Amino acid sequence: MPKLTISDIAKLANVSTATVSRVIQNSKLVRPDTKNRVLSTIDKYGYVYNALAGNLSKRKSSVLGVFVPTVESAKLSETIFSLQEMVQSFGHPIIVNNTSFNPSLERAQLRMAREHSLSGVFFIGYMTENIPYIDELIQEGIPAIFLWDILPDTSYNFVGFDNERATYMMTEYLISLGHRRIAFVGAMQSQVERVSKRLNGYISCMRDHKIPTTGDLIMEAKPTLANGRLLMERYLDSFKGRKLPTAVFFASDMLALGAITACRDRGLDVPGDISIAGFDNIEYASYIFPPLTTVYVPSREMGQVAGEFLMDLLEGGAGKPHQRCLETRLLVRGTCGPPPRHRQPS
Repeated sequence: MPKLTISDIAKLANVSTATVSRVIQNSKLVRPDTKNRVLSTIDKYGYVYNALAGNLSKRKSSVLGVFVPTVESAKLSETIFSLQEMVQSFGHPIIVNNTSFNPSLERAQLRMAREHSLSGVFFIGYMTENIPYIDELIQEGIPAIFLWDILPDTSYNFVGFDNERATYMMTEYLISLGHRRIAFVGAMQSQVERVSKRLNGYISCMRDHKIPTTGDLIMEAKPTLANGRLLMERYLDSFKGRKLPTAVFFASDMLALGAITACRDRGLDVPGDISIAGFDNIEYASYIFPPLTTVYVPSREMGQVAGEFLMDLLEGGAGKPHQRCLETRLLVRGTCGPPPRHRQPS
């Protein structure tokens, strides 16, 4: 009989992998009936927890690495917190590598991960040009989980969502309101593959609706409030004497919130004069006025599932790739409406 993993026990007991871990560590957070069910399952199938999962050889440490392009993103931080909570219940500390959208810095951090023989790594984004270096790390036997994107038709382990489809949905929503001049601002799409897919979703939707896209409608920036404000000011300045976009879709809520501030500074009403859409659904997005229309991203769930996947891999759950695509949805709030010419006189 194949050796059971902790994920197998979780499924048999109808609980999460984290719950099985807490039972093994005699945590008081588990209800007595749940604890008894897990222990009965463990006894029934003769499961033995491998407490040295992260230290299977003298070369390996129990430390895990997380690679993230920016720690300034609230949603990426949510994923890291959820991931950290999951793996630390198994006794694995985490090193967070902030790559700052810098390919050479990321390569140096990848080299250190190999030198220190980390037990496993998580990639919450990566620089496209560094894929060969990431492949080298995986080929050396270090398990890796990719988050925030799906990588179909590959053998990579991933937990993410369809970035292109999510962006297509938002673009189509703006078109349904009557917008035809829709600008797109990406969060470093030239360097980050998942944001490149968001740009593709925007372009595909515009093309499918036979709406032309031009270079002056597409920009990119690091996802910060300051950059959102600056880029919106540039849009407003560059279109003086020409027709402004009636809607701007930002591939980051941070950029979108900064842009709303710029519009207010210029005396523009959102969405009366211009519609603003975001992507992520950070907590603050629902607290501004008007609340931000955005794309919901299951950031916490990604961290939880990715942690479970890696723990399963460390326990010998190799074989078929661990892959899951999570759902996103539009959150229609108050920053998007019809373009001014479509509005009825009050």
